[in-house]
Amino acid sequence: MIAGTLSAEVNGLRIQARAGDSVVFPPGSAHRWWNDGDETLELGGYVTPVVDFDRFIHAAFDVLNNSPADRPSPFYMTHLAWRHRRTQAVMLLPRPIQAVLVPLVVLVGRILGRYRGEEWPGSPKRCTGVPLVAGERA
Repeated sequence: MIAGTLSAEVNGLRIQARAGDSVVFPPGSAHRWWNDGDETLELGGYVTPVVDFDRFIHAAFDVLNNSPADRPSPFYMTHLAWRHRRTQAVMLLPRPIQAVLVPLVVLVGRILGRYRGEEWPGSPKRCTGVPLVAGERA
């Protein structure tokens, strides 16, 4: 942790970390994390194996940063969950419900034209991966 306060839920347990702390999420663990303070949350880290995590997180932040506060677009977030369904799990709904609801929302989004072109939030063309910062480990 570089700055701010990170809270996370990892396999059902809540943890909190502040500047100077380190956190390790066990491989394959179900987790979610959030900024739990008023200052900007700044952290560094790495994921192994990376698979497509960089593209997933890039797209998630693209959708969040281009949506009204605390209201990410359900069409774009659902499209993101659908594209990465084989490598990233979304913890919002039970998997059987996701198996029906996610493709249905993506279909409605296609019919409404939400995914036309390449410039919509979270689109594959906009989110090709998060580059390493100079000096970070590869």
